[in-house]
Amino acid sequence: MADTKPQIEQPEGEQREQIDTPAKKKAAVVVGCLIAVVLVAAVIFVLMPRDGGKGAKPGDASAQEQAIESQQPTAEEQAAAEKGTLGLRISADGYNAETASPAIAHITGQSDAGEAVETCAAITLNASTRVQLDPGTYEVEIIAPVNADGSMFAAPEPFKAVVKASGIAEVAKKLTFVPASDAADAAAEAVDKVAAAMALNDGSIADNAAEVAAANAAAAK
Repeated sequence: MADTKPQIEQPEGEQREQIDTPAKKKAAVVVGCLIAVVLVAAVIFVLMPRDGGKGAKPGDASAQEQAIESQQPTAEEQAAAEKGTLGLRISADGYNAETASPAIAHITGQSDAGEAVETCAAITLNASTRVQLDPGTYEVEIIAPVNADGSMFAAPEPFKAVVKASGIAEVAKKLTFVPASDAADAAAEAVDKVAAAMALNDGSIADNAAEVAAANAAAAK
């Protein structure tokens, strides 16, 4: 007959403590993780900028204001946006820009704001020339160039152009050639017009334009 050793029975309370210990450890880990997550979220919430400057770092408001100001157009950009453009495409076969006097646009009229406008701008022949103007209605006279040999080009009749804000009023004209033998009177008239245009120069006309026109016109006599 086998010996039967008596088994020691542990108290019920101790058994429950041993059985429950792993679960309690797991629960403690979970609770600790949750607390850590809550603390991290709280720190992020405190440091995050909010409306009204709450939680923002010193200088953030100033930086935001500067960013907004940098997006605003400058006075020059705003003025340019409010202007319109007169586009001139004037062609002249045989024109030599190096020796002839410049072609000039004499622009007169009134802006939509009621201001009188008068200005003169150099024209690049056989290409596109653009002149910035206040929106308004204008009359444009082309002062034809005088060639080095006294010949020149016949200017078209003055024409009207309506300039709109942020728009382009395109005009195309062709100058016809006039030989030196027939250009004496027209060349002398062109010299006077070029001299007068210098007083209204928008900055695009060469300083010696009047002298070149006079010298070239002398060859036609």
